[in-house]
Amino acid sequence: MLEKLLNLISYEELIFSFKEKELYEEFTVHHETFALRSAKVVKISDADLLRKILPEEFSSQMFGSGHLNLLAFVFALRHKILALNSMFHLSALKQNKDPYFHQTKTEFRKIFGGTFIDEFDNIFEMLLPTFWGNSKKLPILGFSAVGCHFVLRDIHSCRAFDAYNIPFCKNYAEGTFCRYHAQEKYWIKSITEEASVQAKLSQFYLDPMNFSQFDEATLEKLVNGFFSHFKAFHESKHIPFISQERVQFLLNFYSFSGLEDLKEKGTIELRKRFLEKAKQYHPDVGGAHDSFREARENYEFLREILVR
Repeated sequence: MLEKLLNLISYEELIFSFKEKELYEEFTVHHETFALRSAKVVKISDADLLRKILPEEFSSQMFGSGHLNLLAFVFALRHKILALNSMFHLSALKQNKDPYFHQTKTEFRKIFGGTFIDEFDNIFEMLLPTFWGNSKKLPILGFSAVGCHFVLRDIHSCRAFDAYNIPFCKNYAEGTFCRYHAQEKYWIKSITEEASVQAKLSQFYLDPMNFSQFDEATLEKLVNGFFSHFKAFHESKHIPFISQERVQFLLNFYSFSGLEDLKEKGTIELRKRFLEKAKQYHPDVGGAHDSFREARENYEFLREILVR
């Protein structure tokens, strides 16, 4: 059942959500404010992320289906954020030509499964510092009781992070973390008591077995009901009629000679070309918001043609 929820949350949607600054919220609790603002940490609520990522038709249904259903989606969201955060860790190691890269890659593959490396390769351009508007910084993602956290850090620095105890570490990394934060390695089987709350939370959301701590019978009924509605929607969904000229425009936009060319090259090539456009048009790199939105809508339409 967790796999069903994870499949609804794409890495691309997560990445673009973290790039949209209108989702960011200010820290309001007094003892949090100074340290976290100084460290340039921002937060985004789990609910806002889910509303952004999930199809609009189902957001209201999900939030109206009860507390348990929302918890299930939050668990899936944070599990996916952990996988994405691990990809950023791996990318930092690769940029640094770090000798721990291959070892860490193997460890992540064991934890997240074989498709983790395939996904890492597929979205690698989005895991580079240049995609985030900086020549040497990459995101670190985390979460706490108040939501999800986002911060950019130098790829040479320790990537340890905890919203309350480690908002920033300037030490040079020896692998993913510095020697003082080696206990933050959340993907090993057991972490020490000295590890941060973030590391302990990460280990909880990393383990799919913890998903079963919810009331399984109730959860299954709620989630299966959601997916029945989801399936019915997609089966009834149709591509609105547009002229042949408009179709050809969309194909030309992504440099396909025709529909057969699109179908032959497939979704991976389409996504690759979309990412190239995203790097060109995203407002964070000086592009226009309307141009970026057009590129995304054109991509989604062509992807729908391939899916159907």
